[in-house]
Amino acid sequence: MQFSVVICTYNRLDHLPAAIVSVFAQTLDPADYELIVVDNASTDGTRAAVEAMLPDHANLRYIYETRLGLATARNTGWQAAKADFVAFLDDDAKAENNWLETAAGMLKDAPPNVLCVGGPIYPFYTSPRPDWWLEKYEIRTRGDAVRHLKKGEFFSGSNMIWRKSVLATYGGFEVSAGMKGNTLGMGEETALFRRIWEAEAEPIFLYSPVLKVYHWVPPEKMTMHYILKRATAVGQFEAEFALAENPGIGGWLRTLGTTLKTLSWMLPSVALKRLRYKITENWYFDHCFVPIQNVAKLLRLFGLRMTVHQRKG
Repeated sequence: MQFSVVICTYNRLDHLPAAIVSVFAQTLDPADYELIVVDNASTDGTRAAVEAMLPDHANLRYIYETRLGLATARNTGWQAAKADFVAFLDDDAKAENNWLETAAGMLKDAPPNVLCVGGPIYPFYTSPRPDWWLEKYEIRTRGDAVRHLKKGEFFSGSNMIWRKSVLATYGGFEVSAGMKGNTLGMGEETALFRRIWEAEAEPIFLYSPVLKVYHWVPPEKMTMHYILKRATAVGQFEAEFALAENPGIGGWLRTLGTTLKTLSWMLPSVALKRLRYKITENWYFDHCFVPIQNVAKLLRLFGLRMTVHQRKG
């Protein structure tokens, strides 16, 4: 067996079956992979739905994780994995049917010390899109060519395939960050990538544009309010990460100074760019995420911890 696919889920029964089906539709021989569904304390009938599939799929496993948090659930998944490589897919995403076969080909040709492979994430929709909406707002890509990630780059969480031994070496995903139930959080995989970038001179993270995953975009993500929430969550994570990396009053002052300097030139620049746009939403989506992130980071540096909610239910 080469791959353990891990889907962590929390009250997403409306999309989870499609994610599971996309894994079982893989062109790779089922003997070469398993699927582990980690149920992170769902209350919507997820257990019954997944357990009903078990008799038909010998390579399907179900784990119930009571400790809330996407990072915790992911750690539970990879720790239970039987394969050497652990592939992560979100519960509201769908993998291209050659996803694992493509990954197997990448690993066959990759340097033997490759740590992780990943690819782009494209959107899919189940509701009408606003007239101003652009596909690029929900595309996560590192370009159109096969390459190694540059220092500081990372893969998005719904399309990354890790060597299990690497996850064990670096302690997996950061449990203090990321989604927790309905609470929107960011950074659990970013923190892992950063730990590796800091620890190794030239870690190999291999990207391919043909290793494709599709991620659901709900109506609420196509709003200015969602960008405010997401940027706030990222800013809070960045502040906590910076303080952990730069402890003490000296570290706080350096982080504060850097953040204020960034905002001092960024805010006027972004305001001027508004003049180029006919539609406010396009300006906002194109330019306002990072300024909002830095404002949220600044507020966290002054002790304001903000909690934002991802969704209802």
